[in-house]
Amino acid sequence: MNVSSRPQPETRSQPEDRPRPETRSRPETRPRPEDHLRPETRSETRSRPEDRLRPEDRPRPETRSRPGAPARRRTAARPSRWRAAGAVLAGIALATAAVGLQAFGAEIADHNAPLTSTGAINEEVTGSRISARVRAVHAAKAITAMKAGEQERVTAKGIFIIVEVAATATWEPQQFGPPRLLTAGGRRYVASDRVDPMSTITHSYIQPGWWTEGVAVFEIPPGELPDSRILLAPSSGFIVEPNGPEIEIDLGLDETAARRLTSTAKDVYELASRN
Repeated sequence: MNVSSRPQPETRSQPEDRPRPETRSRPETRPRPEDHLRPETRSETRSRPEDRLRPEDRPRPETRSRPGAPARRRTAARPSRWRAAGAVLAGIALATAAVGLQAFGAEIADHNAPLTSTGAINEEVTGSRISARVRAVHAAKAITAMKAGEQERVTAKGIFIIVEVAATATWEPQQFGPPRLLTAGGRRYVASDRVDPMSTITHSYIQPGWWTEGVAVFEIPPGELPDSRILLAPSSGFIVEPNGPEIEIDLGLDETAARRLTSTAKDVYELASRN
């Protein structure tokens, strides 16, 4: 039996079996030359202000000298006339200021100076709170005085000058500060601290109404005695008293009198103790 072959129906290809259309690739984009430049490189390619300058106007790079090369000396610029005039004016101003400060300091010293009353030996000299008189002046090579119940002897390195003083207060009790001896050369000698103060005028209180007597003892070189004066002032304690009272009395010793006094100085002068 002959079996006739029938044509089989054509099978349709499924979607995935269909040939896909050929996709064309995009042409490769070539990078532009400026895309290869970095941002900082672009900024460097810009013209700088100094590039626009002429070669002779461009700043020259700093040249460092080699260790062995000799250093070049720069010629110092000459100061202008205005600068020299300014220096002269500044010097004048400083000199004027120095003179002004000196005058101001002298004026302050004058304001703080004591109010001095002057006189001569055997004259009564009155200050604002006290009056004093010098009765006599003695010279000695040594001094003896009672101290702690025993007699003490002190020998002078130069010469002792003993000034007899009498004083009275004006309205309230006063006490003398350390007396001073003013020489013709302007030196001031404070009363000797080698003598017990209890034996001098500084120990007693000066009462108003009657005179208190005592001595002031100085130790000085014999050559300082001519034309010397004694300075007496009330004690103000630890308080600095501007324009305080001061009494200045001339001892009446010229060159001849001073030489006579020192040549006849006593070997020992005995001080009376004061209670």
